[in-house]
Amino acid sequence: MIYLLEGTETYQLDQKKRQLLKKGKTEGENIIDLDASARTFSLEGALNQCSTISLFGERRAVILSDPYFLKSGTRAAGKKKTGKDNSDLLEAYCTAPNPDTDLYLICRGFSPDRRTKELKVLEAHENESVQIFRFLKLSPRELNQRISEELRKKGYQLTDDALAELKERISDSYTEFLKTLDKMDLYGKKQLNRKDIEHLVSLNPDTNIWKLGDCFLSQDAAGTFRALDTMKASGYQDVRRILPVFASRIRKIYSVVRCYECGLSYEEIRKVTGSYYPDKDLGLARGRSSAYFLRLLSELADLDQSGKRGETDPSMEFDLFLLRNLNHGA
Repeated sequence: MIYLLEGTETYQLDQKKRQLLKKGKTEGENIIDLDASARTFSLEGALNQCSTISLFGERRAVILSDPYFLKSGTRAAGKKKTGKDNSDLLEAYCTAPNPDTDLYLICRGFSPDRRTKELKVLEAHENESVQIFRFLKLSPRELNQRISEELRKKGYQLTDDALAELKERISDSYTEFLKTLDKMDLYGKKQLNRKDIEHLVSLNPDTNIWKLGDCFLSQDAAGTFRALDTMKASGYQDVRRILPVFASRIRKIYSVVRCYECGLSYEEIRKVTGSYYPDKDLGLARGRSSAYFLRLLSELADLDQSGKRGETDPSMEFDLFLLRNLNHGA
């Protein structure tokens, strides 16, 4: 059998890979793991490994990690030319795979380029010699449903503020939620409050940038300065490091609002801005125009430049910027 595992939800992907290997009863010494992104990698050589007959009837597995031929762009310099097209090689093997060997193509953390010939070959043989497992980012609604189901299944009871803190700290990632669930299993408590979640799940500075931006845009003064203090305590002591990433958050909202003002649909906004959830960004905008966000960006740029010239104290000026716009955010 040929397995294609792809997607950004890496915890589930790794779990499925382990399950498939266990199901095939493939022992460690019969697993060949190849780096398919290496310049010296040859698909023809890998498929020859798959075609090798097992002397003692033991099942084998050949794992191609990070296959370059399923990505966009060209292969890095140093590629060995075999004179044979990879899609033709894959087509031949998909048509007559070795029944004693499982071939794994592992796209961990990304999805294959849909334009590649090799992916089209694999999809053409799906449900025959090929099985495809996709572990993609869930929508907010799907993620909330999964979280509720898993917590209920394991008998966990979280206070409202604990559940809100959990969702914030996993950053819309089902993989992070599953990792947290493993920690909760070891923690030994079924009834958890916010302090328990803060103890179990670390909140990195990058996640706090989003919290800082969201609280600021929601006119939540207490939440804004709490997020700012947390960032300073976790590695962003210098406000000059915060300014560019905070501005990038405002710039993303500006781009979404501007596209919406121009009449683009949500799907078109996703393609233009890269925003997964334009409806959420528009909700944070609270009906404010793109001109409002452009003014914020101009103020942040002036603040950044005056700080670099040594004319102002960036920390104090950023606090004043937040207070001024929290008081007059409409």
